[in-house]
Amino acid sequence: MFLNLHLLRAAAALAVVYFHATSDAGLNFRIHVGAHGVDVFFVVSGFIIAYTGACTPDRFLLRRIVRIVPAYWTATLAVFALAAMAPRVLHSTRADVVHLLCSLLFIPRATTNGDVVPTLVLGWSLNYEMYFYGIFAISLLTAPRLAAPLCSVAIMAIALAIRASGVTHTSVQFYARPLVFEFVYGVGAFVVFGAIERRAAWFTQWPGLRWALGSVSIAAAISLVIEEAHGGFGLPRFLAAGVPAFALVLSSTLLERLYDVRAKSKVVALLGHSSYVLYLIHPYVIYGLLRTVLSKNANVTAPVAVAAVVALMGLYALAAIVVHAYLEAPAMRALRRRLLPVVKQDTATASPAMSAVAV
Repeated sequence: MFLNLHLLRAAAALAVVYFHATSDAGLNFRIHVGAHGVDVFFVVSGFIIAYTGACTPDRFLLRRIVRIVPAYWTATLAVFALAAMAPRVLHSTRADVVHLLCSLLFIPRATTNGDVVPTLVLGWSLNYEMYFYGIFAISLLTAPRLAAPLCSVAIMAIALAIRASGVTHTSVQFYARPLVFEFVYGVGAFVVFGAIERRAAWFTQWPGLRWALGSVSIAAAISLVIEEAHGGFGLPRFLAAGVPAFALVLSSTLLERLYDVRAKSKVVALLGHSSYVLYLIHPYVIYGLLRTVLSKNANVTAPVAVAAVVALMGLYALAAIVVHAYLEAPAMRALRRRLLPVVKQDTATASPAMSAVAV
């Protein structure tokens, strides 16, 4: 178990919550950052899936489906029902049956306004997660020992082939977005981590390596915030956010494995385990609470707005922990007993998807 990855998952989920709470649809802060929590989720997902595939490849795809699908389908069907019964509440979400089916099957499809988002808005990132899982599962079947590099090559080759083909269909172009390369960053981080871990005795003799890794972690986290605040400095997102996320994941895992520098807080671990629930439905909860508690026409001062964001994040994080502990975790255990009776609980439970993911 990588406790520092729990910390990154928790921080990434809360960052995305902060982003939506302070965005134009929320409190409309002049500067709102946190969307790059998704990039961190994708890189963490790439690392964890490569690790899981190397350690416990048995029934890989089924274990991923058991982890991701139940909560996602439940939330998606709930949002669809709400859109059907009270369409004004969700504004842009419509009770479109075809769109619902595509959402449940993780097929990207454009809405009437052109946005490629499923019925559950944040499900777009899960479409990427399931795509990554599918490519990795095929790689495991093809060449188990080479699954990580084979999957990475396949993702890049498919994206480049789609771009070169000139195909413009929305569902196809979705997988040509450079954002998919962030999973490759995560796989790469795992490969580099493994190479260094095998030579741990030699690397730990380097004077100052511990502090260098710590500095890289801090610098990468700060870079993600500054880059987002300044619009990427003209760089594409997969470089401006993906590379710092790669550095953050690699340095934090090496700090834990080489020097036992890790997040030992039980609260952090709980937040990490709850990050999927925390991420999945927070826009509906956050926006609903903001519209109820703070009217857009109200004269809200800056201190009140900041206090509201902090309170919302704290309360929502607590609610996510409760939902995970008393609903999600027991449901996962029951499904694993029924569908995976001979597989022991493994590192797959540490996935973000989010996932991620997802993320």
